[in-house]
Amino acid sequence: MKMRRILGMVWLPLFALILVLWLWKRATGADTSSDLGMQPIMIPVYVFGVIASAFVIRGARWAQITIGIIALLVVVLVVWAIAESGWTWPRWHDGCAGIFSLVSAGILLVPRREKAMR
Repeated sequence: MKMRRILGMVWLPLFALILVLWLWKRATGADTSSDLGMQPIMIPVYVFGVIASAFVIRGARWAQITIGIIALLVVVLVVWAIAESGWTWPRWHDGCAGIFSLVSAGILLVPRREKAMR
């Protein structure tokens, strides 16, 4: 199976989980403004991420670029969280999400090598 399709299969449940957690927090009345990536402005991005990751599984190039850009956005959010905390490492799951997003963006945004024709 291609690495890009595997990343699509990983990003799809991650985006869906973020949306479900955000909706659950909103339904219970919890404050979502302090959580990394849980700001209401990010919700349309994550909804589009669910749709695009479904197309990554099918192999669409536009969806791979979209998920790569969203992964870079997650990296920026993690760096922003580190900068806000006084350049100390954030919670372990935020750091893991940042590293995974950086690797995913590299895989999805770097063009594939074309096979030589014989």
